[in-house]
Amino acid sequence: MHDAKQAALERLLDAYAAWFDVQRDYEFAGCSFAGYAQYHAHGEQYVLVKRAKLWEADAHEHVFFAMEETLDSRRVQELSTFMTASALAKVDPAPPHMSTALTLVVLADEVTAEAERLVRKTRFRKNYLLGMRGWADVRLAAVDFSRKRVYSNGAGKELVSMLESRVFQGEW
Repeated sequence: MHDAKQAALERLLDAYAAWFDVQRDYEFAGCSFAGYAQYHAHGEQYVLVKRAKLWEADAHEHVFFAMEETLDSRRVQELSTFMTASALAKVDPAPPHMSTALTLVVLADEVTAEAERLVRKTRFRKNYLLGMRGWADVRLAAVDFSRKRVYSNGAGKELVSMLESRVFQGEW
């Protein structure tokens, strides 16, 4: 199962590398991750000349990849706490910040029923200056290799089909 997990991680990192800056074996705030990807986008609109700017906005995403043998409720709580506390330091709400997605993808040989429930019910959004300086959302996804399933919280719903297609490539 470890070879399948490692191969799946490599496929995911390769897929993310098309748009994201990707690092393997990443350390942040005292935690180790199998991989990390970051994406930064800037958009602006102006009239005739750049000095006549109508708006500008930055969007960011930080993706942490973790590997676990068994993902249980205790580990989900630890990882959720990391995402809502330590990973939040990745957010810079200075203008023109609009949004930051803090994403955690856990590749596990097995996900317990309680861990699945915790992943699904995790909700976190932080607004900066009542949303005028943007917001940050935490997206969680857990890949269960024993059941060939992907679970996510509400904010991470859009990750499920991408993860299923990349992780279980050729196994359907």
